[in-house]
Amino acid sequence: MNVKLVESLAQIILSLSESERQLLESQIQIPELSSKNAPTIPQDILELKNRLQAFEDQYQMRSDDFYPRFRAGELGDSMDFFEWSVFYEMWKAGKQKLTSPETQQS
Repeated sequence: MNVKLVESLAQIILSLSESERQLLESQIQIPELSSKNAPTIPQDILELKNRLQAFEDQYQMRSDDFYPRFRAGELGDSMDFFEWSVFYEMWKAGKQKLTSPETQQS
């Protein structure tokens, strides 16, 4: 994973207004899971969970507690926090995609 790229993207995404974020989300096309890439999704989720665990250990805070506080502006703008929030969003999206009804039918 290119951490510098993720950090840059995190800064850009977090600087967007809510309407800009919604537009971005509407433009991103998530490819459907296929038998070719399905086995990698759980591995990606596990890798993201490991990254989250490292932040949780470092800052003594669960990601589920961190994320809303960070989004509310309570924690400052440390680059670690931007990275943590992006990993959290990716982890949540991956888990949601993995458990969605369309995925279960594949």
